[in-house]
Amino acid sequence: MRRGLILLALSPLLMAQSGLPRPRCDFGAGVEALRDAARLAALPPPGLLDGRARGEEMSTRLRAAVPVFIGCGCATLAAHTAEAAGLAANMTGATSAAQIAPMQEQARFRISMAQGHMDRQGCR
Repeated sequence: MRRGLILLALSPLLMAQSGLPRPRCDFGAGVEALRDAARLAALPPPGLLDGRARGEEMSTRLRAAVPVFIGCGCATLAAHTAEAAGLAANMTGATSAAQIAPMQEQARFRISMAQGHMDRQGCR
């Protein structure tokens, strides 16, 4: 019984060291938002108006994931996600269709970096 209480008391510290998210956080919602943004970024580049709308949607999903990751104790993952959200938001200010493709590619690359970090290091 005493050993169980000690492990229970130390579990937040042990979880922080292991790269696992905090208990009772909505980590899955953040991961799903990151995946949704990755799917959008992988689509062929659209025209100007559709590209702006896609950038807004990607940015909204990624920005929603940032506080989730912070609440779960995943500061580095949240930082990578916020950077990707900023790049996706740049698409909303594009002035020509030719600007959309490189902006979308930058956002896609940053999203893949965030996913790679999550896959390699978990919640950190």
